[in-house]
Amino acid sequence: MSAQQQVQNLLDFIDASPSPWHAVKSVEAQLAAFQFVKLDEKEKWDLQAGGRYYVIRDDSSIIIFVKGQKPLIETGFKIIGAHTDSPGLRIKPNAASGMDGLLRLSVEVYGGPIIATFTDRDLSLAGRISYKDDQNDIVSLLVKFDRPLLRLPNLAIHMNRAVNEEGLKLHKQNELPLILSVLAEEC
Repeated sequence: MSAQQQVQNLLDFIDASPSPWHAVKSVEAQLAAFQFVKLDEKEKWDLQAGGRYYVIRDDSSIIIFVKGQKPLIETGFKIIGAHTDSPGLRIKPNAASGMDGLLRLSVEVYGGPIIATFTDRDLSLAGRISYKDDQNDIVSLLVKFDRPLLRLPNLAIHMNRAVNEEGLKLHKQNELPLILSVLAEEC
């Protein structure tokens, strides 16, 4: 595989994996091509020498391993780790609110993002939603909107004259709600 194809595969994976749940689903789809077997962590495992296995927890974590051909004491083991989450903004429960003619979504900071990089750019939504169905069972679905939906506007310079000297400072509770739309005036 050429370097260009490897880069394209990585970009395709990133585009398909905007949340930990999407990333795990993307990885699991790739494992099928290599005959990996899914294990249930609540059941007893019968691992075969040279067997390829994986375990998923909460649809947001995946552990993949290959059992060696020789006893562990002879060969040892290797572990490679990565994480599927990244710093960002997560929608709070009951997040929608109307204010100053705008429909806004309240968010919380997840991880350690550079919040200023979220301003004045198109933002979208992706993740997992859970709800109760007609039988009162909890159902979870992955969602990914492939178009801009939200905005975190920066203030005009005359409203924040010190921004160039002091940098952008946002109050996480009051100034982070994302703009979803303009509210229609009631007639």
